[in-house]
Amino acid sequence: MPLRLTAIVLNYRTPDDTAVAVASLLASDRRPDETIVVDNDTGPDCRRALAPWSDRITCIQTGRNLGFPGGMNAGIRHALDRGADRIALVNSDVVVPPDCLGRLESALDADPGAGIVGPLVLARSSPDVVGSVGVDYNARTGRMRLRAAGAARGTVNGAVRADVDAVAGCLMLVSREVFARAGLLDERYFFSFEELDFCLRARAAGFHTRLAPGAVAYHEGSRAIGEGSPRRFYFAARNHLLLAGTHAGQDGTATRAARALFIAALNVAHAATAPGGSLGARLGATLRGIGDHIRGRYGPDPPAAI
Repeated sequence: MPLRLTAIVLNYRTPDDTAVAVASLLASDRRPDETIVVDNDTGPDCRRALAPWSDRITCIQTGRNLGFPGGMNAGIRHALDRGADRIALVNSDVVVPPDCLGRLESALDADPGAGIVGPLVLARSSPDVVGSVGVDYNARTGRMRLRAAGAARGTVNGAVRADVDAVAGCLMLVSREVFARAGLLDERYFFSFEELDFCLRARAAGFHTRLAPGAVAYHEGSRAIGEGSPRRFYFAARNHLLLAGTHAGQDGTATRAARALFIAALNVAHAATAPGGSLGARLGATLRGIGDHIRGRYGPDPPAAI
């Protein structure tokens, strides 16, 4: 019996982008057996934008902003209950070429040890610019980097199948077994780092994360929270520290403390030099994120919670 593939698109105040993402999924050569849109908003805009495909998709309205992991988990639970064997997690600002899902699925078929696969990600507004060819994470220092981010497309030899620590969270195909053994996305993160945490937990559960040969997706980025928004710096600092602490293994207290200080300094330096917004707002948000991590306060950003 053919495996059941479900795609989940998460909407939060981006109804037009969500409609484009859904249209691209439904036009795939390997069309999803079910396409779910989880609406993290409360208004009618998303349903209105999706009206042309209302008979071909499933809509789940959460009634409030659950963040990326909370919203996706609502869709994942529904998909698993409906018998999905593989689930594609899709950002609303992603465009999927017709052959992408098929290439992702073929990559899972080709490697029994793989549980998560992702594509080469290109910038939607500048398709000759690479967004990511996988994610590297150094558990000793806590540093993470997007492979080849910002590089010219011509310098990257396609999405060569290779083990990576994680793939970009804008589009990943996950086997049912990963959720069974590693669990769902961690809702403490709310925004950012949840995909890296998920891939690291999958690896600890015995699964590889790989790039799919030839699979390409186009991602815009910074739609839900703007590039220069203080909230972005808040979540980056808080969640980076949460990730490093969660995946510290058997490290002693001194090693953990040194790594946390390094990560805090890294985020403060980034806030001090990043463009957009005011310096005071960026630094204030970063320091507040560090403070909330110390206090063990996670989930939505309290002052901006919706």
